[in-house]
Formats: sequence, structure tokens, C-alpha cells
Amino acid sequence: MEVFKELPVKKQEYMERLFQNCTEEVKYYMSVADVKEGQLLIEAGEKCDYIYIILSGKVSGIEWPMYGRSYYFKDYGPGDFFGEIEYFADLSNYRISAIALTECRVLIIPIIYYMEWLRSDVEALYLRTKENTGRLISQTADARRYLFIESRERLMMHLIRRYEQKQPLKKPLEIKASREKLSEEIGFSVKTLNRNIKKLEEDDLISVKKGKIIIPEAGYLKMKQHIAYYINGEVCQKADI
Repeated sequence: MEVFKELPVKKQEYMERLFQNCTEEVKYYMSVADVKEGQLLIEAGEKCDYIYIILSGKVSGIEWPMYGRSYYFKDYGPGDFFGEIEYFADLSNYRISAIALTECRVLIIPIIYYMEWLRSDVEALYLRTKENTGRLISQTADARRYLFIESRERLMMHLIRRYEQKQPLKKPLEIKASREKLSEEIGFSVKTLNRNIKKLEEDDLISVKKGKIIIPEAGYLKMKQHIAYYINGEVCQKADI
């Protein structure tokens, strides 16, 4: 289908296979929308009326609430779906919020026609069940692992994620967000955030100028290496896995 031409090749192939026998209602009622950076795509608690498929750009999932505050837990990109798992779980409202990290293009399908199609298409239902099961297993493992991560490493993971979102890479990233905003995104207090920013600055992983955090490429690479070792070694040992 022409609508999937923006996707990477493997994603295009998957979508072509998935939608090869979709109903005329799905084709007629699907639409494409452009979403601006910083705009909410879906909001937790809203009625789950549509399936959203990302065609281009990046979106971040937000849990509401976590210890009384929001938590940005995962980034999504081209080919990812929103709204589907809720319907399979017989939930009438979206479980998470999703906000555009960049300008995005999304495919929107009314859920009533989407699910009518899946009920009649065994191959498509199998593909989506397989994909969603793998996604849930991965998210459960990630959530369990996250419980054992110290605040310093949680901050590192957030800074790595922010660095990798920018274009182009290899240049220093200046984070202009307030400490209150950062603490909200990571999920711990401003006091804890400030303490750990100071630690990373002392370790020459970041610098702070006029309150703004600067991440150089060298600092990003060191944090990336540290987190890879930390996740695969220390955390797994703590979790007894």
C-alpha cells in the first residue's frame, strides 16, 4: 500500500503482508495525519476509539502516574502501533499517553473497523498477536530490570536517550529543560536529580553551564558503555537472573 512507503524496508514488507487482505471499510476510513513535535498523540484515560500506526518520526510513551508523577518510559518509531493492546485486553480507555518527540506522520484507523477486519483475517490476527506478545514480554522484562537501577544510572539512561534523539549525532547536546521537568520525566525528586547531575559532572561525563546540561560525544559514549555493563552485569546479579 502506498501509505507505507515511508517505512523502512522490513517494516514495509511486514505491513504489506499484514494489510494484504484488509477490508474495504479499513481502506475507506483510514487516514493519515501530521503531528507536531511536543503534541499529544493520545492521552491516557481517553476513550480508545482509534488505532495509531507511526509512519515517520518518534513518539514517547508516558505512564500516568508513577509515584504521583508522570514517567517517560519508552520511545517508539516507524511501524509501532498504539491503541491495539488496550482493545485486546477489553479496556475501553487508553492505558498510556503518547507525545511526539519529533514531527510525526501517523496512520489512523477507527478501532471498530480494524477489529472487525482482524476477526475475519486469521493471518493478520496471528501477525498482530505474535507482535504484541513479544512486545509485552520485552516491556515486562524491562520494567523488572528498571526496579533495580540506581538513580545515577537512571539519569544516565535518560541522558543517553535524549542524546540519541537529536540530529545530528556526534555534536554536544544542550538540554534546556528545567530541573523540575527533568525530574518529572525520570521519576525522582529535584533534590535527587541535582545530586546525581553533580556526580556526573565530577566524573567529566557532562558539564553544566548556566544551569543547562551539556552532553559531549565522549561523555555520551562513556555513559553508554557504563550502562551496557551495568545492565548486563550488576543489575542481573541483583535481580538473580
